[in-house]
Amino acid sequence: MASGLGRGCSAAGVTVVSGMALGVDAAAHRGALESTGATVAVLAGGPERAYPARWRALHREIVARGAVVSEMPPGTPSYRWGFPARNRLIAALAGLVTVVEAAARSGSLITAEIAADLGVTVGAVPGAPCEPLAEAPNELIRDGAVLIRDAGDVVEELVGIRPRDVPATELEPELAEVADLVARGVGSPEKIARRLGSGSPVLASLTRLEILGVVERIGPGRYVAGPARWVAGTGWVAR
Repeated sequence: MASGLGRGCSAAGVTVVSGMALGVDAAAHRGALESTGATVAVLAGGPERAYPARWRALHREIVARGAVVSEMPPGTPSYRWGFPARNRLIAALAGLVTVVEAAARSGSLITAEIAADLGVTVGAVPGAPCEPLAEAPNELIRDGAVLIRDAGDVVEELVGIRPRDVPATELEPELAEVADLVARGVGSPEKIARRLGSGSPVLASLTRLEILGVVERIGPGRYVAGPARWVAGTGWVAR
């Protein structure tokens, strides 16, 4: 879910801000990097120090495609108190704070509380009531947070328009090529890339088409035609 939100928001031109931690944070960054937009990591220690250390490669990718920021000077280790402190920076940088998964006592709730104090909208992804990591998001939704099902909900909350409401007749030529292949049954990114050439940003194109409703992802690496249709002489139009 975090990866999909990151990828979809990035494709829609929304910068993804997170903390590069294990789990949801890293997944959101990686999703954004799979698409065409930028992502920003806010660290608890010095900005040049990847934390956790296993994310050195991810750190380099984020620096190349966005930014890594910190209020700590270079060389500062990551102390325990630094993580809740950096959460307030994430909240302040955000236009919408989304809690994907969190236990009842979680640092994500600190971010959500700070965001609410700053007047930043808080959203949450609902989960099964019996799941411990759904407890915090469900509680936030009960208390008035925006229910987030996909990247379209995020964009709609930020700009007031759901991406798939945009007329699909304005597809760029490279998007139209990908959409046409999916409509003809070529449903995997690998097969589409072979048809178009290795230089084509197929995954980013599929994500943008998914947001517009032209294609739908029905499983890992599997796409089908979505809730839009091709009209000869007109192009892709929403149903």
